[in-house]
Amino acid sequence: MGAIADLSATPLSGLQGDGMFRHFRTIYLGNLIGNVGMDRERGNKLIEEGLVDLAAFARPFIANPDLPARFASRASLNEVDLAKVYGGGAEGYTDYPFLDSVPFEDESYCVN
Repeated sequence: MGAIADLSATPLSGLQGDGMFRHFRTIYLGNLIGNVGMDRERGNKLIEEGLVDLAAFARPFIANPDLPARFASRASLNEVDLAKVYGGGAEGYTDYPFLDSVPFEDESYCVN
């Protein structure tokens, strides 16, 4: 979960940003998966703070089929071409470049 709308001028303004994770962590003790606008740093921060148990990386994974390797090596990410997402063909899903070689410093893909 993550804020997918601007809540700033509503009674739900406290849920803006990571406020939604803080809110639900206090009332739900099951597994929480953070998503929407997630990147390596935010995912790690939310996990380290105990606000989520897992982080989902939908759009970054579309453009980076080697996303765990890129996270591990702190490599730059390909930008997703949103105009091609859900376009009905392989273009925009299977044509993003892979890293040629990635040095693995450790086996920890998402946690620092």
